[in-house]
Amino acid sequence: MNTPAEAQFEAGIFALTAEGWAIVKRRAFDEKVAATEWLKRKCATLVRKNRSQPIRGSVVSVGSWLTLEWVLADYERKRKAGDPEFNEPEAMVFMVGDKITASYTARQGQYLAFIHAYTKLNRQPPAEADMQQYFKVSPPTVHDMIVMLEKKGLIERTPGKARSIRLLLPPEKLPRDEPV
Repeated sequence: MNTPAEAQFEAGIFALTAEGWAIVKRRAFDEKVAATEWLKRKCATLVRKNRSQPIRGSVVSVGSWLTLEWVLADYERKRKAGDPEFNEPEAMVFMVGDKITASYTARQGQYLAFIHAYTKLNRQPPAEADMQQYFKVSPPTVHDMIVMLEKKGLIERTPGKARSIRLLLPPEKLPRDEPV
């Protein structure tokens, strides 16, 4: 392992414990690719070992304003503010291709399961109006959820194009329960 003076990047793995978010593993690297690969392997191992514990990972540049301690403080701030993504025990990290995605909450999981089931049954993705009707929510609520799922890397879509939502998670990573 590199000494901190030689390292250009630092990778850290965070877990939600009974006391709050904590850095459970960290390591310094010369290259961002090596840091990202290590992070993917370690996160995947931790997720397999303890599926109920939220796990997150981050790579930061050494010497920049963004440090692992700052990331940790941000997670704690969001947890204490009541953000369900940073509190829910069922929220987990998933890997999509070579990218580690953010976790998803139970409600986000319901939307993901609905998108999957609708697409499978109808051979086309749902429109936002279909989700609005199913979940009995307002159009802005559905749109905000779609934007959030896209930011998290769980879906992709073409803005302005109808029925363009595509799940990026494999079906086995979707919630096992039926959508509400």
